Amino acid sequence: MHENNNKQELVSSSTDKENSFTVTLESINSAFGISADTLRAMANSYGITPEAMLVRAATTWAQADIPDFDLDSPELTLAQVEHLNQRRASNDALATSQPTTLAEAFKRLLGGTGENHENEKSSPRNGRHN
Repeated sequence: MHENNNKQELVSSSTDKENSFTVTLESINSAFGISADTLRAMANSYGITPEAMLVRAATTWAQADIPDFDLDSPELTLAQVEHLNQRRASNDALATSQPTTLAEAFKRLLGGTGENHENEKSSPRNGRHN
């Protein structure tokens, strides 16, 4: 994992390329990502590595997103894979035209419509609040 601004590089301890990823972090906090400094501060507050923090975040997201996700099962079920594939197919069908802005692309990716949906609310630029 490394920062976008090349200030400092964090290298994954895993040498298994099939089970590891390179993560590029933002140089500042924004609606589209956190900075490496923020990740380090959060991880440090829990006494864990930044890599462990990312794994925990992905695990929490999977638990919230995948129906009947079982942390004791080593693989997804066919039904779970089909659920994810259906979402992808649905998103592909909606993407007949290119989104005009990055925010629109994220709205399409994360789903949800309507005035009261969280993706319809405006977000402050660069994580700043008025």
